[in-house]
Amino acid sequence: MSLRGTAVALVLLLAPAAQADSGLDNRIGEALFRRMWVAAPTATQAADGLGPLYNARSCAVCHPRGGGGRPPDPAMAGDQGVGYTIKLNDDPVYGRQIQANAILGQVIEGRPRVTYREEEVRFPDGEIVRLRHPTPVVEDLGYGPLAEATVMSARVPPRVHGMGLLDRIPAEAIEAEAARQAASGGPVAGRVNNVTVDGKRQVGRFGWKAMHPTLEHQDAEAFSLDIGMSTPAFPVPWGDCTPAQTACRNAPHGDSKQFEGLEIPSTVIGLIDGYLRDLPPDGSLEASKDEAGARLFADTGCAACHRPSWRTVEDPSHPALSDRDIFPHSDMLLHDLGPALGDGLAMGEARGSDWRTTPLWGLNRLAAKDGQLSLLHDGRARSVTEAILWHGGEAEGAKDRFMTLPAAERKRLVRYVFGL
Repeated sequence: MSLRGTAVALVLLLAPAAQADSGLDNRIGEALFRRMWVAAPTATQAADGLGPLYNARSCAVCHPRGGGGRPPDPAMAGDQGVGYTIKLNDDPVYGRQIQANAILGQVIEGRPRVTYREEEVRFPDGEIVRLRHPTPVVEDLGYGPLAEATVMSARVPPRVHGMGLLDRIPAEAIEAEAARQAASGGPVAGRVNNVTVDGKRQVGRFGWKAMHPTLEHQDAEAFSLDIGMSTPAFPVPWGDCTPAQTACRNAPHGDSKQFEGLEIPSTVIGLIDGYLRDLPPDGSLEASKDEAGARLFADTGCAACHRPSWRTVEDPSHPALSDRDIFPHSDMLLHDLGPALGDGLAMGEARGSDWRTTPLWGLNRLAAKDGQLSLLHDGRARSVTEAILWHGGEAEGAKDRFMTLPAAERKRLVRYVFGL
């Protein structure tokens, strides 16, 4: 029996035992997270349904070791980066995302690439930092030119560690934080991205623009857009293929009666969600002991958006996530970060220059895993300092204060961030 068939059988036949042993569930969920899906049809229908157009065959391809991705390196011929994608604003032919891969007999949509223009930024004390201005490019478009009104925006995948704890921050607390910032009258005024799923208005909390209200919704959309497989939340089996892409829509699909008429049934996606929910953050579960660094972080203005802590909701079904203090250093809100970071791509109530405050916990472990940093939504920043220098809009004041700090204090602040 295939891995997917085994997972379904285990849950259906051994449900009480599985509930008692969350470790078993998580091992199955991790295996499914790493599962390499294949094109339909197969004899067992147990692992098929990939594509027909897709970007990755597995969740782990875009999130190796639970980490994030990186953009292509222009110096490496043919390099595709890790999980690097180009989002679109519903192009009539290409849909919401460029698909760089295709099953046999289908035509890829294109090859996402990036070019850079460098700019020197000089600190008042003479230190120079070079920033990379990216321009996303799609080579070898397979279905003709993009529509004139189509907007492109590059993305690298975020880290998946600690998402279960972020999922347990009460929605009312996030809304209260937005109200508090609005009432303060200061330059920082974060907003909730209210998104509607299944007719219900919810607080968005995941994704670069906070467009997903739950971990389950984010995972389901990733299966649809990145892997091209249907789930209860996104039931079409052809993923992001548009009506103009008739060959894709008419290709064999893996939806099956034995799997709820889907390619990824609720049992399977539930196991993957459970595995991700229980992944601890890469960073510390305790408050930072670097009190001087924390004061500098607050005095510079970073903590205005990168709120240090939250209290999770009480949830007896998940005691490890329940009613505890966490320290992600994010207010979970949208902020206008100015035109330099703006991509012109609106998502829900998020405008082109709005971005959700990224949690900072675990950056040091991210660098240790990948050997480099690819920060911000498109991976343009190669260091914490570069990422700070890209901040504008509501964060302009914090960036300016950072630039005027003595070099030793700048290093201390960066060291504090790396210790979270």
